[in-house]
Amino acid sequence: MMLSAMENINPHKYCLSILTSHVKKTTPELEIVLQKVHELQGHAPSVPDAVTAEEALKHLLLLVDVNELYDHSLGTYDFDLVLMVAEKSQKDPKEYLPFLNTLKKMETNYQRFTIDKYLKRYEKAIGHLSKCGPEYFPECLNLIKDKNLYNEALKLYPSDSQQYKDVSIAYGEHLMEEHLCEPAGLVFARCGAYEKALSAFLACGSWQQALCMAAQLHLTKDQLAGLGRTLAGKLVEQRRHSAAATVLEQYAQDYEEAVLLLLEGAAWEEALRVVYKYNRLDIIETNVKPSILEAQKNYMAFLDSQTATFIRHKKRLLVVRELKEQAQQVNLDEDEPHGQDSDLFSETSSVVSGSDMSGKYSHSNSRISARSSKNRRKAERKKHSLKEGSPLEDLALMEALKEVAQGTEKLKDEVYHILKVLFLFEFDEQGRELQTAFEDTLQLMERSLPEIWTLTHEQSSATPVLGPDSTANSIMASYQQQKTSVPLLDERLHKSN
Repeated sequence: MMLSAMENINPHKYCLSILTSHVKKTTPELEIVLQKVHELQGHAPSVPDAVTAEEALKHLLLLVDVNELYDHSLGTYDFDLVLMVAEKSQKDPKEYLPFLNTLKKMETNYQRFTIDKYLKRYEKAIGHLSKCGPEYFPECLNLIKDKNLYNEALKLYPSDSQQYKDVSIAYGEHLMEEHLCEPAGLVFARCGAYEKALSAFLACGSWQQALCMAAQLHLTKDQLAGLGRTLAGKLVEQRRHSAAATVLEQYAQDYEEAVLLLLEGAAWEEALRVVYKYNRLDIIETNVKPSILEAQKNYMAFLDSQTATFIRHKKRLLVVRELKEQAQQVNLDEDEPHGQDSDLFSETSSVVSGSDMSGKYSHSNSRISARSSKNRRKAERKKHSLKEGSPLEDLALMEALKEVAQGTEKLKDEVYHILKVLFLFEFDEQGRELQTAFEDTLQLMERSLPEIWTLTHEQSSATPVLGPDSTANSIMASYQQQKTSVPLLDERLHKSN
């Protein structure tokens, strides 16, 4: 408002103040200032209190570094203005005249490209260079690659031009180097570089896009079958068995191998669909049923292992808590602190010596805070050692118990699907055995929750998990907030006897 007022009242009288206002803005408007000074040059003052160009420039040089002002004047592409600034700044003519003379001899767009490159305004530089003609494109492409200006460069050329395709290919290759294979494939596909796109989509397992590129390349039947097998191999490595089976069946015409992959990925019903589609009921006896029974045995072994681990950790947790309570009681009997000091003593003694652990927490917290979320969780797990007698063994046991419970719960859908095919093929005994084992495991964990996450450990939910002010109780309370209850098996699994 002040600036507008001065310009409206008397721009000649308040010229220096107006210039100062432009310079002192959050983003200094040096180009505007220089243009105003340039307008004053060569014009005699029209009113008694008008400011000359020389006075205005001297004023500016008190506010702005001479080199910065020179660069901004150069960025206006106005050589009269550049010379005016250079002369008034006491620069040595040998420093700027040869450069300016060279610039004056250049074609306009290349001249401006050279200036912008000198000023490190690379986005503007490639904009000017793109107008200089195809003979300058290699130089432009090198600058685009060097300064990673692919997105900006693609806006400069028509999408059907060779330059657009060349920039796109360079961009895709850059993305491949950064291990961004799917975006690279999309860039290649967009500009019609289908072979490069196919390689990129193969690398990341984007099988639908890879097959689209194969169609664009008009691959022969044998080439398509080979591509399908390659894709299927990569998908299996990513444990995407259903997708791999689809590729083998539809593009390699190998439905038998597709069925085997579906069985390996526990896609029982899809495997049966393919078997019946090709009328190969013999595969049910030779492969499907044996795979189902083998999977049932594996689930039983896994549940036995989970149950044993859960019981072992639970027993140890109860022992550790009892030992800590005994140690706490001994300390209370010896020192008998009172009031708020008693609470503080109780909390700190529940882990180890308060001052030592506070120092460790402070140091660890400052170090962990700078890491990513993933690394922070990893660091915290390292501090929670399952080694007997470690200071935070109880927290490590609670974390391990939570992981066992969650890992078991995740089997719910898998168990449901295998129980259906066990029932279908009249493997009733194996089905009941698996269902009973799964329900028993889940119920064991559900019954144990009140013992593991007791009310004692729910008192300080607002306290951070780790930090210089954390205690064993506050950390346990935080874990209580994160726990996931283990649901009972869905009623739909029950079979009538």
